[in-house]
Amino acid sequence: MAKRIIKPGAVYYIETTTKECIEILSDPHWSRFLLLSIGYHRYMLNYNIFAYLILPESFYLIIQPSRMYTVSKVMKLIKGNFARKFNEYKKREGTVWSQSFDADIIESPEDFREKLDHVHSLPVVRELCKEPGAYEFSSYNNYSRAPRTTIQLVIDPFPSNYKFKK
Repeated sequence: MAKRIIKPGAVYYIETTTKECIEILSDPHWSRFLLLSIGYHRYMLNYNIFAYLILPESFYLIIQPSRMYTVSKVMKLIKGNFARKFNEYKKREGTVWSQSFDADIIESPEDFREKLDHVHSLPVVRELCKEPGAYEFSSYNNYSRAPRTTIQLVIDPFPSNYKFKK
């Protein structure tokens, strides 16, 4: 595995899976809990969130960590909090998430748009819904401005003064 690049102020595209890609997040209860955990840690660690998607065996984020915390610290806390509660509730021990996660720095406005479109298209590609706005655990409706009757996170506006990698 390549060494993760840590760049203060960078925007990251992140994807991670459950251990052995077990579909524990197909249960809406656990998807909602993960969404709440992401929101809670966003508040505690003061990171910006530009997109999210929770699939049955994985989740995706586009975030900008604050200068006080690395992307690794953010992911460790989100995944760790979820795993502790999941194991406690299920009266089990062991690993819930794959050991690591992929995190790529967004390098251009086109790269951001491509990653955002990719995240929002996955539920349709995976045949979990017929159109992206119908999928509950996605930030798609934040961008389409469609009304949502279920839980969702507020999305931060992308900073107009963000310096993309040259």
